[in-house]
Amino acid sequence: MSAYKKEVWFTIIMSALFLVSGHMGLIFSLFPVDGMLFGFPVMYIVPILVGWFGVLILTIIAGKMGNHIDQAIEDENNQNQSTTNSSQKGAS
Repeated sequence: MSAYKKEVWFTIIMSALFLVSGHMGLIFSLFPVDGMLFGFPVMYIVPILVGWFGVLILTIIAGKMGNHIDQAIEDENNQNQSTTNSSQKGAS
C-alpha cells in the first residue's frame, strides 16, 4: 500500500477516534449508567477523563504516527524521483 493511501486511512481512523473520544459525554447521555468511580458518578467522570486524557493520548499517537507516514511519503517521493531521473538519463 502506498504511503498516501496509508495517510488517508490514518486520517479517517484518527478522525473517528477523536470524535468518539471527544463526544463521550453524548454517548453517556444516550445510554445512562449508574455507578461510582473515584467518588464521582460514572456518567460524569468517565466522559471528562476520556475527553481530556483520551484526546491527549490520541494527539501524541497521531503526531508520532503522522511523522512516520510523512517520512514514508518523502522516501517514496525520493525513490520515484530517482527512478525518473535514471530513466531520463538512459533516454538521452
